[in-house]
Amino acid sequence: MRRGVARAQPVLEHRVRASDEADLLIHGARLLTLAPLRREAPRTGPVASELGVVEDGWVAARDGVIVATGRGTTWQRLELSAGTVERSVQGRVAMPGFVDAHTHLCYAGERWDEFTTRKSGADYLSVLERGGGIHSTVRATREAADETLLALVRRRLAGAMAQGTTTIEVKSGYGLEPDEELRQLRLIARLRDEAAIDIAPTYLAAHALPGRYVEDRKGFLREIEQALQVVAAERLAEAVDAFVEKGVFEADEVRPFFTAARKLGLALTAHVDQLNDVGGAAWAARLGARSADHVANASADGLRALAKAGTVAVLLPGSAFFVGYTPPEARRFITARVPVAIATDHNPGTSPLEGMPSAIAMAAVLCGLTPQEAIVAATVNAAHALGRGDRTGALVEGRRADIVVLDTDDERDLAYRLGAPLVREVYASGRRVAERPDA
Repeated sequence: MRRGVARAQPVLEHRVRASDEADLLIHGARLLTLAPLRREAPRTGPVASELGVVEDGWVAARDGVIVATGRGTTWQRLELSAGTVERSVQGRVAMPGFVDAHTHLCYAGERWDEFTTRKSGADYLSVLERGGGIHSTVRATREAADETLLALVRRRLAGAMAQGTTTIEVKSGYGLEPDEELRQLRLIARLRDEAAIDIAPTYLAAHALPGRYVEDRKGFLREIEQALQVVAAERLAEAVDAFVEKGVFEADEVRPFFTAARKLGLALTAHVDQLNDVGGAAWAARLGARSADHVANASADGLRALAKAGTVAVLLPGSAFFVGYTPPEARRFITARVPVAIATDHNPGTSPLEGMPSAIAMAAVLCGLTPQEAIVAATVNAAHALGRGDRTGALVEGRRADIVVLDTDDERDLAYRLGAPLVREVYASGRRVAERPDA
């Protein structure tokens, strides 16, 4: 039986009490706990690959919350409820559910023509200038009826869940006009309330400039700032976002919007330094953003600022792969002790990537993360990128019982076997929400 090379760390095992009850028990696992090492924080630098491995491990939950973990047969001291789901996984990997910290799932239409055009030599910004790119998705999304859009996003959520995602960020951003953005956020809020997995909604207010504001950028920026009052009052989003890039928005333009959002209690994240170094990583860190995303061209100063602020760098290898720009060099971030997360960046134009296992493999092959670092980046570090570092991303007492069972005894297969159907079972808040038909 193969074993990973990551050094097993002391695991915060909960001593089983006679009063402990469980309605979910998974045992006989190669258990990756991702338990906090010293304090609750994202893993950086030398410990960015520590998985908290427990051989012959088990995890138990009740009412959707983990009550204990351990090894061997110590689970037999638990009080199992009537109807308890008990699974012996026979040495397979059991680990925290994946956290996809950056997606654009709320859209209609596809962009096959643009993909073909870019593969013929056109770059993304030139496509955008000609009215293509995001603008074609905006048109299709605006034209889609609410129920049509809801059905599309439900299908994408189900696909993500089947591949092990139990927490996912969903952005607006394909409305551009504030009223249309609010419509999308209200639809995302409906899905958040009904979904089996945890949805973190984000107001991507400044994704691109709507056509009618080409001569009135300041007017557009005033309107998105005014829309924040509605977003906060209706609790439509947890965070705000903006695309800071040459030819899109400048940092100084969106600073007042971010400042206003922070005053309303909304978290900050930003698309920065994706195609060019515009100083976006350092800017996001100074503003106290919880994450800076893309960051393929972040400078050394930007990395130092991220490390100092503890801002998570969310690397998006799928975007680099599909657009064709140089992927972010993960070793730069690890060496600088920047917290690193990864995500699919699922969207119809620049990253139609589906499933976190593919993102893990791409992060290893394209960005240079080790398989263990990529797993950390897809679980506990990604949870911190969404402000959920104390709620999910690790299998320890008191966390949500978000658990994935893999059809392998070696977690490195996630990076090694690109495209393989490795996800066997998925549990969200202690409830089995997906299972491979042949499991």
